Amino acid sequence: MKKLLISFVLFASLIGASFAENFFSHRFFEVKLDVPVEVSNNLLGLTDIFKKDVVIDLAEIADNVADKGAAIKGNIAPALSIGIDIPRGLILGVKVGAEADIGVGLSDDLFEFLGKGNVGMDNKYKMGTENTYADLFATASVNAGWNTKKSRLEFTGTAFSALAHFDASDTYAKLYINDKENSFGYEANLDAKLYTNVNVNNGFDDINAILNSITNNMGFDLSASYKRDLFRFLTIGATARIPLAPSKLSLCTSVSSKYSGEYSIEQMLGTESENENSSGDVEEETEENEASKEAAFDPKNMLGDPVVLATPYAIHRPMKIGISANFHPFGSLLTTSGYLGLGIRHPFASAINSGIDIANTDYYVDYAIAGRLSLWNIISFELSHEHMDEVYKNAFALSVNIRLVEVDAGVSLQSTNFTKSFTGAGLGAFATVAIGF
Repeated sequence: MKKLLISFVLFASLIGASFAENFFSHRFFEVKLDVPVEVSNNLLGLTDIFKKDVVIDLAEIADNVADKGAAIKGNIAPALSIGIDIPRGLILGVKVGAEADIGVGLSDDLFEFLGKGNVGMDNKYKMGTENTYADLFATASVNAGWNTKKSRLEFTGTAFSALAHFDASDTYAKLYINDKENSFGYEANLDAKLYTNVNVNNGFDDINAILNSITNNMGFDLSASYKRDLFRFLTIGATARIPLAPSKLSLCTSVSSKYSGEYSIEQMLGTESENENSSGDVEEETEENEASKEAAFDPKNMLGDPVVLATPYAIHRPMKIGISANFHPFGSLLTTSGYLGLGIRHPFASAINSGIDIANTDYYVDYAIAGRLSLWNIISFELSHEHMDEVYKNAFALSVNIRLVEVDAGVSLQSTNFTKSFTGAGLGAFATVAIGF
C-alpha cells in the first residue's frame, strides 16, 4: 500500500510538472544560431516520382497550374543572435544574418499547350516568366522590450542592405499558327535586369567593394510584437513589420533582346531540300555561325556593361502585419496556436522607383496553425501547417532542451500549390542551436 501511494504521488507530481513552467522553460541569456533552407514547386512531388511506374501526366500538371502558372520558390536565411530575456523584466538582443529569396514563375499557357494541345487557345499561346525575381539582403537588428506578469512587448529595429535584386518578369515567348496560310510564327522577348552596387562582370573578388556596398546603402524597418494572456488558457498577440527607409542599388546590368519570325510549311520543306544539296563551303559557313552563336550565349557576352542609374533602384524587405492566438488549457503539456496575416512583397515599389521598370508589388495572405506536445519542456514535438510568403508548408519539429543547451530541428513538405504541399513537391529543413543559462 505504501509503495502504491508513493508511486501515485510521484506520478501526480510528474503530471503536474508537465502542465507548468519549470527550470527548463526559459533561459535568461542565450546565443542562438539558426539555419533554415527551403525549396518548393507546384509541378511534381516526391510521390509522383518515387514509385514503381512513373507517369508524368501533362494534362494533370496543366490543371494544377491553371490559376497562377508554375511557381518555383527557394529561400535561405541563416542568422546568429545574442540576447537576454528576463521574466517580468528586460528583453534586449542583437542579431546578424542574411536572407536570400528566389522565385521563378512560368505562365500556365505553356503547360496548357503541352498537356491539352491548342484547343480553345485560338491557335496561339504565350509563355511568360511572371513573378520571376531574386532578392539578397544582409541584415543586422537590435531588439528591446519588456516582460510583465501577463504580457510581452518587443520592438525590433533592423538595418538591411540589399546586395542584389534580379527581375525577369517581362520575358516571354509567343507562338501562333495560321491555318489559312499554312504557316506559323513566333515572337520572343528576353528582358532581365540585375540591380547591384558592384560590377558583377568583375566577379565577386573585390571584398572591399562588397563591404562598402553593405555599409553605405542601408535601409531600415521596424517590427513590433505584443502578446497578452487574455485568460489562463488563452494568449493573444499582434505583430507588424513596417518599412521606414529603403536600401538602394545604383548599378543596373541588363539583357534585352527581341526575336520574331514567320515560316510557312512549304518554305521549311524547301529549305531542307536546299540544305541536303549544299556544298562543303556552306557547311563551313554554318560551323562559323554556330561558333558565333555559342559565343553570343556566353554569359559574359550576354551581360552588358553596368549602367549607373540616375535614380538608384530602391527596395524594401516584405511588409508584414498579423494577429495570433495560443490556446493552452493544459499548460505547456499541449498547446495549439494560430496566425493570420498579410504580406506585401516589394512594398511602395511604384512610388519610390518612379521611371524605373520594376517588379510588381505582390500581396498575399499568411496563415499558420500548429499543435505542440511538450514533456516537462525537455522534449517537445510540433506539427504545423502554414502558408507563408506564398508557400504552403507541412512541418514536423523536434526540440530537446536541457536549459544550458537547446537543439531544435525540423523538416517540412511544401509547395506553392496546396495539394502538392502534401506530396513532397518541395522540401524544407531548419536547425537551431541555442546555448545559455
